[in-house]
Amino acid sequence: MTLVRAVVAKALRDVAVFNAGANSAPATVLWADPERTWEPVIRCLQEAVPILVLGEYDPDSAEGPALWLRAVLASPESAKLPSHLAERDERNPWVIYLPGFSRSSVAEASVLNDSLAPLAEIVIRSNWWPSAHGQSPWTPHSFLSSKQGVGLDIAGDAATKAALTQVLDKFLLEDIDDLKRMGRLDSSRLHHLVLNDSVRTLLEWMDDPSTVRSSLEGARWQALIASCKSVYGFSPEKDGALIAASKLGSRAGEWSAVWQRFAENSARYPNIAKLLDQARPSVVPLFGDTDPHPDSWPSWNRDQEEALRTALGALATHPNPGDRVKGLAAAHAAREDNVWAALGQAPLARAVGHLAELADRAATAKPATDLKSQVAWYGDEGHMIDDLALRAIAAAKTAQDRAAVTTALGALYDPWVDESARGFQKAAVTNYHGRTGLDVGAGTAVVYVDALRFDLATRVARRLSPLEAAVETRLAAFPSVTPTGQPAVAPIAMTMGGGTSFDAADDQGRSLKGAVLRSALASAGVQFLDWDAAEVGDPTGKAWTQTNSIDSLGHSQGHALADLVDRQLDLVAERVRGLLDAGWRKVVMVTDHGFLLPGRAAQKVTLPLQVTEGDAARKPRVARLKAAAARPDFPILTWTWDSSVDMVSAPGTSAFEAGRLYEHGGLSLQECVIPVVTVTTGEAAGAPVQIDAVRWTGQRCRLDYSPAEAAVVAEIRMRPAEPLSLVGGPKSPVEAGEVKVLVDEELASAGAVAWIMLLDPNGKVLAQAQTTVGGAG
Repeated sequence: MTLVRAVVAKALRDVAVFNAGANSAPATVLWADPERTWEPVIRCLQEAVPILVLGEYDPDSAEGPALWLRAVLASPESAKLPSHLAERDERNPWVIYLPGFSRSSVAEASVLNDSLAPLAEIVIRSNWWPSAHGQSPWTPHSFLSSKQGVGLDIAGDAATKAALTQVLDKFLLEDIDDLKRMGRLDSSRLHHLVLNDSVRTLLEWMDDPSTVRSSLEGARWQALIASCKSVYGFSPEKDGALIAASKLGSRAGEWSAVWQRFAENSARYPNIAKLLDQARPSVVPLFGDTDPHPDSWPSWNRDQEEALRTALGALATHPNPGDRVKGLAAAHAAREDNVWAALGQAPLARAVGHLAELADRAATAKPATDLKSQVAWYGDEGHMIDDLALRAIAAAKTAQDRAAVTTALGALYDPWVDESARGFQKAAVTNYHGRTGLDVGAGTAVVYVDALRFDLATRVARRLSPLEAAVETRLAAFPSVTPTGQPAVAPIAMTMGGGTSFDAADDQGRSLKGAVLRSALASAGVQFLDWDAAEVGDPTGKAWTQTNSIDSLGHSQGHALADLVDRQLDLVAERVRGLLDAGWRKVVMVTDHGFLLPGRAAQKVTLPLQVTEGDAARKPRVARLKAAAARPDFPILTWTWDSSVDMVSAPGTSAFEAGRLYEHGGLSLQECVIPVVTVTTGEAAGAPVQIDAVRWTGQRCRLDYSPAEAAVVAEIRMRPAEPLSLVGGPKSPVEAGEVKVLVDEELASAGAVAWIMLLDPNGKVLAQAQTTVGGAG
């Protein structure tokens, strides 16, 4: 079951397919339309493929002059674009639609006029649709009727072509199999399709009554009136949009299908939410009846968010915050995926889901006493707790919401971080050996990312699919600060001096940073590649490139790092892909340290200044002790670069300074267990889909799958071969490699045996696994 629009979108995407081993990706797909035959449906097609339009500047329609188009291609994240275009991924190449221009008038640089001149360079690096040399531009009729296009049987007479133009916007949303079953499509049958999608027309009218009324010619308007009266029980002319909104919110009878359509694409109808609030019943139902669909009303959702905000803020004083947050997550789970969540109006419903899973993982964490087991556990699963904390913070966008979430983290996350840090410190003071040196062979580029905490490294690894990315644990050089840790992961072999403060030094006493580090790399035959310039160097040798953006943002932005970090990880993944595309056989990502980012600022502990080497040798979580001074009752380790020097760490997650939030330098799993990520091209492309992990939080199932780039839909069924036994889903991934599915408690309560199904977009089973709802048993 495929919509016509999807086939057009696929045809546009196919033009951008290229041989990654032999060619560079095309800058864009150019679409010439000299007769402007596709122009009325470009907005519709933009929902399926990212299309930029040459024309007058109108960012809300992704339209602008040639110079603006070029700027968008160069830096799409800086451009003002509709949300469905701003969220474009690599599987959706940019398309530039050129209404009123032929391929020959654009492709020949000699005839470019001033307005098209900025496209000259882009044309050289782009592909055309259609791609066959000399082929005439597709018109809707030629593409839809061609075997190389949609392959429909459409009459070729003038009346049919005119009718197709009139109904094209509706036609693109028709199912191809349904159209083929109709046989030959002539003008009569095409006109019959005018209001075949009466639900969409109704919603469009509710969203903007005056504009839609004026856009509907007589026959279509009369058809809408007749449909509303016979099917939906109201008159657009006599009753108006407010009565329609009341019926929409009730979801009674045929209005249930209208609500479902609205919920599936609510962003398309931005004014309906306000209309629903105006139409919300104000009278309390009699005789104990309740509103069967309270979630129809935006104001109800806002009330729920306010109640949840208050409850999260009260977790700090709750006797059992873990159980409380799990109860809150269960109560608000349905809102995490409803229409208001899709519109970004239920951030706390999403945040509390992360918090509940965090609480569950922290409560079930298996404590270990020996250092090796702690490191292995953190690398396998412990880092996921940190990841959930960051995701919970990122879900909260307003100051009020963020305050509630960070207060909740103070009750749920901070105690676990402190407890695990103290256990780690107890094991580390007698058995910690921070590693130094990085042995890499020819053809390897080292990508150094300051503060790439272990959970962030796993996010990058997901982004790199289908490349093979193996993430391993390593103990950072101590203390966990850059002057100590960066030289420890550099691919150099040299005699080190003791250095001063925290700075590792070469045998001449020079701090191994900046120009000195570059010189040491050069002496070891390692190329230094500028990050901002995206230099790729000679892939037959060895190389080093570095960025400190994550650590810089952490120190300057605090909790706001959660909002910004994914963009930085995207850039890291892009850098890695660029190096491999340039011919490097292997890329190794390393870091110097992780970081702590608790819900509340660290508790201050007192460390007398006289026992340390002074202000220059003190950081919020670590200090260098004087050789002859008394030893405080805090965790003390020798400096990795000089065993005669003692370093003191703040106990647990505390700090030697008040008010510290984002910090590193001390002893904790988050600061000291660092990742080494080895990336190769491997054989991951085309790998079969498999379910890697399943985790339940109440009635919500989170599953990880690979390869992460696979197009999947998740369902939970009671019987694997019976689609009608569905109890959860279908649900598409929110991010690559992970999907969450909520199971209806009335259909399958906790303890019921069910099946997780991963399907392709056509419904074919890709993978399945048996599970127990709620994770019990």
